[in-house]
Amino acid sequence: MSTHTVNHELPQWLWLWLVVFLLAIQFAARFVSPEFSAMYMEGEYGLMENLTVVILVIALFIGISIIKNHKVLQSSYLTAWYSLLILGCFYFAGEEASWGQHWLGWDTPDEFKKLNDQEETNLHNMSSWLDQKPRTLIEIAAIIGGVIMPVYWRIKNRFPKAGTWQAYFWPTWVCVPVSIIIGTIKLPDRLIGSENIPNPFDLNVSEAQEVFVAMAFLIYFSSVAVRMKRQKRDLM
Repeated sequence: MSTHTVNHELPQWLWLWLVVFLLAIQFAARFVSPEFSAMYMEGEYGLMENLTVVILVIALFIGISIIKNHKVLQSSYLTAWYSLLILGCFYFAGEEASWGQHWLGWDTPDEFKKLNDQEETNLHNMSSWLDQKPRTLIEIAAIIGGVIMPVYWRIKNRFPKAGTWQAYFWPTWVCVPVSIIIGTIKLPDRLIGSENIPNPFDLNVSEAQEVFVAMAFLIYFSSVAVRMKRQKRDLM
């Protein structure tokens, strides 16, 4: 495979400092007041939940811009790949907002109340196949695609040649920080149990993880969009 060195194509404030800030602000809120954190940061109507939806909507539009410029990708498989990710992003955003119920406040239909363990208008609270298992797959994908492969390319000081499908498929170094958080944030809970985690590290890890998954969509799509723009400019 022909390869070349890749520079960071996104500003550091987006792929590093914003990610660190999102984690730090949750720890800070727990440290200052667990009650404040539970009331305003966590929960279905908290800041993190709504911020997750906002980030996903932004990522969604960037993903659509990638598909609109699909000729630069030069691969129908990549077009299908990003179309699938866009659908996932849309589904994720809709589920997080219970398809508008959190904001518009309609009553949950009786059919959903019977099946949904939180009595909301969404699907992910109905089955582990729509919640826990997809989360596990995302964690695995984050570690392999978002950490191991970029570290491998960095150690080799090589990356797939610009303009190839591999260059547009594999995440670059900018995805490493958010992917590390996605892949590891639940480890303390799994290893020692949430009741044994001291304040301020006793986050609601499921909700905390969700905002970083949204950030991963945003960073990955933005990274691809920037490289596509550069490739398109070079071809002109």
